[in-house]
Amino acid sequence: MRHRALIPAAVVALVVAGCGSQQTGTSQPSGPRSWTLSQFLRLSGIRRDADGRTYRLPAHPRCTSETILRSTAEVQSYKNSGDFIATNGDRSAGVKVPPEEPASCRRLFAQALAHVR
Repeated sequence: MRHRALIPAAVVALVVAGCGSQQTGTSQPSGPRSWTLSQFLRLSGIRRDADGRTYRLPAHPRCTSETILRSTAEVQSYKNSGDFIATNGDRSAGVKVPPEEPASCRRLFAQALAHVR
């Protein structure tokens, strides 16, 4: 009789142990994220030029881009096409850095995007 009580208890113990196996503290979001244009610009410090087509870092006016990416899906799409993208930590925001831009601009855009979280 005693062994009949042990089987349900063992099943419950396995289920409870399995519930605690989820990873926590990862830098990746649990799902897709997106940012409004105003959030993106405010957090990153990137500014839109007067022409309305390009974006630049105010402290580094030679660093420009025509493409900002405001969602996980946009960043992934541009990365898959082989473009160089500077991104924030969870890759939910980014800037396509043109190949003709100085290498230092890649680093500077990445530093600005680190504030988008």
